[in-house]
Amino acid sequence: MINPTPIYNKFKYVSAECGSGKTRAVCKIINESGSTEKYILVQNTQELIKQTARQINNCEYIITDTVPKDESVISSVIDFLSSGSNKTLLITDKTFFKIPRELLSNWNVYIDDVTNFHSFQNVNEGSSEIKNVIRNVLIHKVQSLDDRNMYIAAERNPEVQGDVVKNILNQLSVLNDNDLFIMNNEYFTDTEKEQLNITAWKDLNKYKDVSITFLGANFENSLIYKGNKELFESTELEGLLTRKTALKNRLKVYYFSKKFKLSRTWKNNNPDKVQKIYDFLDARLNGQDFYWTKNKSDSQSLKNGTEISPDARGFNKYQHLMTCVWLACMRPSETEAKQCELFFRIDGEAIHLAREYESLHQFVLRGISRNFDSTETQTVYVFDEWQASYLTDNIEYIDLGIDDDEQGQRGRPQGSMNKEKRFTLADTKAKRFRRWKGSNPGLELEAFRAFLASATNADLSTEEKKAMWDKYENEVQKTRKK
Repeated sequence: MINPTPIYNKFKYVSAECGSGKTRAVCKIINESGSTEKYILVQNTQELIKQTARQINNCEYIITDTVPKDESVISSVIDFLSSGSNKTLLITDKTFFKIPRELLSNWNVYIDDVTNFHSFQNVNEGSSEIKNVIRNVLIHKVQSLDDRNMYIAAERNPEVQGDVVKNILNQLSVLNDNDLFIMNNEYFTDTEKEQLNITAWKDLNKYKDVSITFLGANFENSLIYKGNKELFESTELEGLLTRKTALKNRLKVYYFSKKFKLSRTWKNNNPDKVQKIYDFLDARLNGQDFYWTKNKSDSQSLKNGTEISPDARGFNKYQHLMTCVWLACMRPSETEAKQCELFFRIDGEAIHLAREYESLHQFVLRGISRNFDSTETQTVYVFDEWQASYLTDNIEYIDLGIDDDEQGQRGRPQGSMNKEKRFTLADTKAKRFRRWKGSNPGLELEAFRAFLASATNADLSTEEKKAMWDKYENEVQKTRKK
């Protein structure tokens, strides 16, 4: 499943720091080639495409904003590629991977700062008919991946027929937009199992005869490279910038925890501690101009500054800012990490590195540190010591009591006025959790949230909900220790 086809042409890649001018160098190559070569430049946001188009002499970008409402972006791209035009085409990565392979002949493709070629999705559907459609119609070439037959690997069936089945496929974007899959086999073998866990990948093998160059910062740390090293060979671009001062010497990083790695579960279990961090930052950064990020699901917000996406890439408009705050976590779920490990043959920590730490690195380099000619220090606030140490040795701990172990208060002497009575969930309600855990061995956070918010648990008090969270966190910790 991993690389079944012989590779005749390796993909090129350029690995160079954010802000070193990779995109600018590619634009120069395109402009200097005149009409002798044809180019496609792939970027990950429409805003970045509009920005880059201003640097290319003879180009056309096709995005949602440029096509009539009654046409799709991909149909407009197919028309363009079939027209014989020599203009440079700028499109998003989502559009690129929908292009029929045969239309890419004779085009030079640059994939600019797009390094995530896999996705993960939970599908909650218990219908035996839908299970049958997925297992026997939408996928094929199914094979077991482990001795216990817990996981299966499969490919997307390219011969899907019928309007109803196609509508089902369109609803399952993770299947429609990818080529290779790993799934929990229990979903198909257990009639009571209602959640399908899918990790999906783009199959780069089908582009083996296309001239493609990947551009990225620390490209060697990306999952697509680590899982397919034999597909790639390094190349260089002329005219890239070099730093006057090493990046690690231009960062001052503050962090709040020596004990905990940031996770969504920790955030959900410790809202008061999370709020402490927000309150501290609101006070310290009051009146300052800075940029910051969090997860979309987080309820807290900083009162000031400019909020941007954790995945923001390629932008220069924040490089005058001296301070940034990272309060996002991008750690993969236990199930996703296990499925990635089976496919890529790399461990969960490497996946965490490729996902969160590289996004953190990119995020920080939106600020003043992006300017290679500057020697000014950028101040960064992150949650934990692991995040801080990934960026630089110049780190400093801010003790807000985040690492205090509240569990330790429960063993106080009988006479203590601060004695905390441990709450115990009634057995009838504890059984609900045990039933949910039995149906969800992967302990997916989103699935647990859905369970907790369901009508079944509408009668839970605030204290009972906290007890449910405690049970969930305990099970997650047990799984990690195995």
